Amino acid sequence: MKKILMLCAALAFALRASGQTTYQPPPLEVPAIPTAQSNLPNTLPGVVIESWHCDAQHKTLTLRLVNHSHSDVTAFNISIAEKYADGSTNPSYAEGIPHNLQDHQIMEDMLNLMNQPDRKAFAAGTTHDYVMYGEEKDIADIQAVVDVVAYADGSADVLDNDPAFRNLVAERKGRLLAMEKVNEVAKRVLSDPMVSDPISAALNELLPFTESLNAKTKNGSPEVAENNVARNLQGDIQNLQRMQQEKMSGTAQRESLARYVEYYEKLIALMKPHCELVPLRQL
Repeated sequence: MKKILMLCAALAFALRASGQTTYQPPPLEVPAIPTAQSNLPNTLPGVVIESWHCDAQHKTLTLRLVNHSHSDVTAFNISIAEKYADGSTNPSYAEGIPHNLQDHQIMEDMLNLMNQPDRKAFAAGTTHDYVMYGEEKDIADIQAVVDVVAYADGSADVLDNDPAFRNLVAERKGRLLAMEKVNEVAKRVLSDPMVSDPISAALNELLPFTESLNAKTKNGSPEVAENNVARNLQGDIQNLQRMQQEKMSGTAQRESLARYVEYYEKLIALMKPHCELVPLRQL
């Protein structure tokens, strides 16, 4: 079914347009302040930042996003700049250097939530609070834009940020390649009846492979899927090492490893369509 997806709109905070309020830093422990929305397209935006709230006590900045599209959102990228009460900014801009929101970006990928019934992704028609931690200074103002959105139907909106879009796709493909490698090794180990310790056998193959791959790709661009494989394999190695520490019998190891493979088979099938995102809006 063909869906019409609306453009992700840039949302600039503290706009100084006629008839609008100049936003001041929100007091501690007060509701989020509605943001100005002038200069937005006439069409209904797909995902926008509705408001923001700074909590000085807990050192957090919360951005409230609204999904106005007709599809669940599986990932989004936010480019953001913060201005602090002392006049400094994040990222820091020297005098005379042009301001560029994309110098500070945040990506959140919620694709894994689609395989967890007890957790929900960013559903159509709902809000999502993104919390940024470690805010050491009082925030006076921010500028932010949702410039990449991936949807559950495999489509995407990209607003003048091709690198972030490529990074998202490469990260997903890197994770997919890592899972496929783990399953390849696990299946080979399980198919050999002479292997009495299948988890150790799998680790003995995955550890040197991961170390070698990491040495080759650790300085590579994150926009290349192969450069993200070693980092993702580290998580699987840790999982297998924890299983190894349980001192299971050979039979129990085979059963545990087979369940791991079965889970990944389902996850791989789920992820594959979302690793080939198609931008419907690329402006």
